[in-house]
Amino acid sequence: MKMANNPVHAGACIAALMMFTASAHGTAAQPGWQQVDLRSFFHGEPPPPPKAPPPKQLATISMAPGVAVDAQVDRFLRGLADAIKAREGKPMLALLSPKYAIDDLPPDRKPADMFVQAMEQIAGPSEMQVMSLEKQGVNCIAKVEFRFGTEREKSKTKTFEFDGDGKLLRSDLFKLQIQQVGA
Repeated sequence: MKMANNPVHAGACIAALMMFTASAHGTAAQPGWQQVDLRSFFHGEPPPPPKAPPPKQLATISMAPGVAVDAQVDRFLRGLADAIKAREGKPMLALLSPKYAIDDLPPDRKPADMFVQAMEQIAGPSEMQVMSLEKQGVNCIAKVEFRFGTEREKSKTKTFEFDGDGKLLRSDLFKLQIQQVGA
């Protein structure tokens, strides 16, 4: 049987060509059309990256001398420690503000999804110590030192901004690195 005479093969080629042409000419934005990526059309979506191994211990949460305990910041950091230890970020979604944002995030990506993925990858500290809390209107800015065992030179100070409900608006907890698959 020749390929040219096979109606199923010819139909599939025409459908793929129509989708490719529609996306190339911008008609995919019309109602009822979707933007088609031929790589994922033929090969499916790439698998999610594997989770990093969990840290050996759950991070302790503490306050620097002279810093008063803030219940909402404490609750967030304890949830964060649990999420990093379990390598499961979904429970943290309830602690993210609907306005949660990540600097330089491409518009086709969701900040909450990136946060969940980061919980599966970032290094687990042994301690998180709140170094300062600053109120800015209803928002709260927390500077938190992440400590990694006895190696003080590896400590990193991270900034977290919370809204009036104690939900995370933004932070510099992780650095965004988007990799193109197969490019």
